[in-house]
Amino acid sequence: MKNKAFIFYSVLITLICTGQFVSAADIDASLNKAKKEVQQNNQNLDEIKNKIKEKSVYSEKLKGREIDITAELKRINRELAKIQAEINRLNKKIRQTQQKINITQAKIVEKRVAADQTRKLLSKHLLVLYKYQQSTLGYLPAVLANVPYDQLVKSEKYLRTITQKNLQLFQQLKGQEEEISAIKKELETQDKQLGVLQAQVRGQEQVAVKQKTLKNELLSKVKEQRRNTDDEISQLKKEAVDLQNLVDKFRSRISKLEKEKMKQRQKIMAAKKGSYDWPVKGTVVSNFGKQKHATLNTVVVNNGIEIKADEGTAVSVIEKGKILYAGEFKGYGQMVIVDHGDDFYTVYAHLGKILAREGDTVIKGQAIGDIGYGKNSRNSSANAYFEIRQDGKPEDPMLWLK
Repeated sequence: MKNKAFIFYSVLITLICTGQFVSAADIDASLNKAKKEVQQNNQNLDEIKNKIKEKSVYSEKLKGREIDITAELKRINRELAKIQAEINRLNKKIRQTQQKINITQAKIVEKRVAADQTRKLLSKHLLVLYKYQQSTLGYLPAVLANVPYDQLVKSEKYLRTITQKNLQLFQQLKGQEEEISAIKKELETQDKQLGVLQAQVRGQEQVAVKQKTLKNELLSKVKEQRRNTDDEISQLKKEAVDLQNLVDKFRSRISKLEKEKMKQRQKIMAAKKGSYDWPVKGTVVSNFGKQKHATLNTVVVNNGIEIKADEGTAVSVIEKGKILYAGEFKGYGQMVIVDHGDDFYTVYAHLGKILAREGDTVIKGQAIGDIGYGKNSRNSSANAYFEIRQDGKPEDPMLWLK
């Protein structure tokens, strides 16, 4: 649709530039279409700009989320590093504790072997001592008769000494075994505690790793959303530039069409100069432009002319048009303004009465009032005031009337 309109206006401008005739109606139709296109495209452009603004705000929010998630990931990584360091420390301590347990178990085995040997030796000694005691008690007379006394005393002391040393050794080994057993128990307790701590730290690690995975997934989604949003913004900006270029082209063509319309209107209006009938038949008593006031003896500027005629003479419009204003106006009395289109207006004032209403459509030669003194008029005689305005500027009516 836009391309068709663009081609149409391009052809139209070509016809204008080559001097081929294009009617005022065609130019007006083209201008109206071009202005509607500009209006519609401007609305579309505003919508695109609003979308760009919304998407840009959303993109900034996503950027902020990226920054927050990245910071959170850094914190999680630092926490994971600490957890891993703690796990390594616990693993090292567990290995050291296990080594101590292994050494302690080896010592226990060694001490138990020694203790077993001591028990066996002690058992033999006790058996010998028992037999000795039994023999001395049962056969004491025979022993006393056959064994010297000093030898018996030495044997008893020897056995007693061996017994005491074996007892001491046994008690010492028993104490060492109990001590080693206590150390082993303590080490095993420490090992269990370290295992519990290790499990807790492992649990923390699993939680942190899970959080890191979720954060990474979220970060990926946010980045993808931001990429898509930025792509949309880029596409919208490109559309905005293309649309703005199209609007500028339409405006350029509108400017050319308006200039051509102005030229044609000027030609038409120039052709109409000197062709209009007088609004009222009479005598011109005040001309257009600078005039010397008869009573005030000063120079005044007239934007129109004053025509003297009999009171009650009809005042008619010089061209078809629409009543823009009809009523009293200070200094002009009863006044009527007619819009003839193309910025061409006529003014009729100092009327005795008005025969038309605002909004009425009038035809050429239709009476819209008659001459009279009227209320709020500065005239002291029956003069009709007539003014022509083209493009907002007053024109000399004498150039337009027959």
